[in-house]
Amino acid sequence: FFCMALFLLSSVAMLAAAQPPEIHVPVPAGWTAMDQEEYRYGRESLWEYINGAAELFLTYRFSELVVADFEQGNRALTVCVYDMGFPLDAFGIFEAEKPAEAEVLDGIGSAAVVQAPYRGLLIKDRFYVKIETGGGDVSAEALRSAMLDVAEGLPGKSGLPPELTALPENGRLPGTVAFAGGDFLGFEDLRACLYADYEDAGGNGYRLFVMKPNAAFLRNESGKWEKSQRDGRMMFTREIPYRGAVVLMGDEKQLIGVSGLEGVESATELLTVLLR
Repeated sequence: FFCMALFLLSSVAMLAAAQPPEIHVPVPAGWTAMDQEEYRYGRESLWEYINGAAELFLTYRFSELVVADFEQGNRALTVCVYDMGFPLDAFGIFEAEKPAEAEVLDGIGSAAVVQAPYRGLLIKDRFYVKIETGGGDVSAEALRSAMLDVAEGLPGKSGLPPELTALPENGRLPGTVAFAGGDFLGFEDLRACLYADYEDAGGNGYRLFVMKPNAAFLRNESGKWEKSQRDGRMMFTREIPYRGAVVLMGDEKQLIGVSGLEGVESATELLTVLLR
C-alpha cells in the first residue's frame, strides 16, 4: 500500500509539473486591481464575454481568456489576455483585428498598435492582448506605458513567429501577411495557413500560402484534390470555378500553395521556381 501511495503521489506530481502554470494578467505600474479575482473563459464559455466575435477566435487554437480590471483615481483599464495556444495563432488574430488606421508602436512585445481614443492591441509569444480604456482621461502615454508593463509581465519571447520567413519577400504586397486558423479559401481541409498577397511584374495578383499538412490531407481523405508527384515532391491540385487553380507542393512537413492564377500549369511553374 505504501509503495502504491508513493507511486500515485509521484504520478500526480509529474502531471502537475507537465501542465503549464496558470496565466495571470500582469498589473501595470501605478494601477490597482478593481477585483480580487480575474475572470476566465475557455473555448466553451468564450461566447459569454465576446458573443459576436467568439467564432473567429475559435477558428484558431485559442485556449483561454483572462480578464482583469484596473483603476487609477477616476481612470479605468480593462486588460484581456488571450492565450491563443501558439505564437502563429496570436499573430493571426492580431492581424485580423488590427485596425488599418492604428498607430504602430515599437518596442512593445512582438508587435503592438494603439487606436484613438486609446485602445491598445499587442502580441507576445502565444498571447494576444487587448487593453481598453474606460472612465476618466487616460492619456496615450499612460496607455503605452501600461501596454509595455503587461507585455513585459507575460512569459515567453518577443519577436514575430519564425514561420513568417517561409513567405518570400519578392512581389509581396505590404501589410497582407496573415494567418488563417481554418477554412482557408473556403476549404475545410486547408487549416493553419500562413498567407500573403503578391503581384508579378505584369501586375497580375495571386496569393501564396504555407501550411503544415495533417495526415488526413496527405492521404487526400476528402477526395477533392488531384494528388501527384513533381520533381520528387508531393503535389495537390484543384480547379475552382471562377477562381482559378489552387496548387500545393512540398512534403509531409510543409506545403507551399498558390491561388488566384488562371491555370494549374502557371501555378505549378511558379511553385517550382520558389522551391528550387
